[in-house]
Amino acid sequence: MRNIILINGALFASLVLVACGADSGNAADPAVADSPAVNATTTDETATTTIVEEINEEAVAVLKRMTDTVAALQEFKVTMETGFDVTQPDGEKLEFGSRRSASIRRPDQARFKFQKRSGQSGQLVFDGTDIWAYDPEENVYASIPQPGDIDASLDFATVELGFTVPVSDFFSDDPGAHLAEGVITASDLGPSTVAGRPGRQVAFRKPGVDYQVWVGDADSLPTRVVITYKEEPGQPQFWAQFIEWDTAPGSDDAAFRFEVPVGAESIRFATFDGSVEVDEGAAQ
Repeated sequence: MRNIILINGALFASLVLVACGADSGNAADPAVADSPAVNATTTDETATTTIVEEINEEAVAVLKRMTDTVAALQEFKVTMETGFDVTQPDGEKLEFGSRRSASIRRPDQARFKFQKRSGQSGQLVFDGTDIWAYDPEENVYASIPQPGDIDASLDFATVELGFTVPVSDFFSDDPGAHLAEGVITASDLGPSTVAGRPGRQVAFRKPGVDYQVWVGDADSLPTRVVITYKEEPGQPQFWAQFIEWDTAPGSDDAAFRFEVPVGAESIRFATFDGSVEVDEGAAQ
């Protein structure tokens, strides 16, 4: 059996949406929602810079309605189209993307699937007991014991296994806590329709990161999110279009159970730093 899994971070990576603080979440922290505009002045020997922190209460309220709505869903499936910029050494900015889906059953089951525009695809499954990853092109898979609920499993998959799950804040138990943390400004940009779905556009700033969220009027679910990485070369963007939400998919245990494909080879996880050791038994 091979010792290093071919499904590494590069397979699932596309530029994780975790740049918004702890990730992309929602909800308003009371300390943010209740704060008036604050002027902060910093002085050095040559200049004085005034930073104005402005929190629009309606923008925070829109975000909170959305995050509360998502947090209340015990089981759902969402399909997304995603894209992200990659700035080349010569300064040229290119876009790459994928079609993704996430099936969530709280507290500890999830299935994430993707297919890149290049045709490459894969899956990451939390079944409540183990974490599974599968590469259909190589027909190989790996597994490791799952550390806990969806939040703990996402953290483990990201930090220890080297995977990224875009817009993972929306799948956490408390998406609002992640999105509101560290917000410097919040703006209400008014009505905005995405793919025929009327809604409202709100924008937020955190240190080094700007992000926008579009929230549907009819269901308070997100329709689009855009993140700009201000401190990265070329200020690249990540975007996700939420194409379809199924908030009542029904109890289908098979959706959260990994069935080993015919002829698939069991191999071991490899991490970026090699810090996780998986014995032969855990990889079966």
